[in-house]
Amino acid sequence: AALVVAPLVLATATILPRGSDSRGAGRRPASWRARAASGALGRTRPGWHPGRVRLSEFWRLMDDELGAAYARSVAATQVIGALDGRTPDQALEAGTPPREVWAAVCEAMDVPPERRLGRDEPARRR
Repeated sequence: AALVVAPLVLATATILPRGSDSRGAGRRPASWRARAASGALGRTRPGWHPGRVRLSEFWRLMDDELGAAYARSVAATQVIGALDGRTPDQALEAGTPPREVWAAVCEAMDVPPERRLGRDEPARRR
């Protein structure tokens, strides 16, 4: 019987500097660069705005305040007058900004003002 030996294939990996990707160190997508050049981003970091609540942030706030299961139930079933008689889910699907939906939920559920910005997170160690 003949002995067959499979060739050994070694994978190589390139270690890139922090904050870079395979296209180059610190390079941003072309769409971001175009928006930055047009001034559409202002002087903020990409995707961030001081008055904006992202959808992921909206759900984190809902989960923190109401609990994950109850937050989903409220979003699906609670009709809120400030959202034109829609549920939070319907309002989000209709394009209402998450910040406005969160404010309406806070009013309807009597969330105290000191808890409307979410939980205080402990400072990260550097």
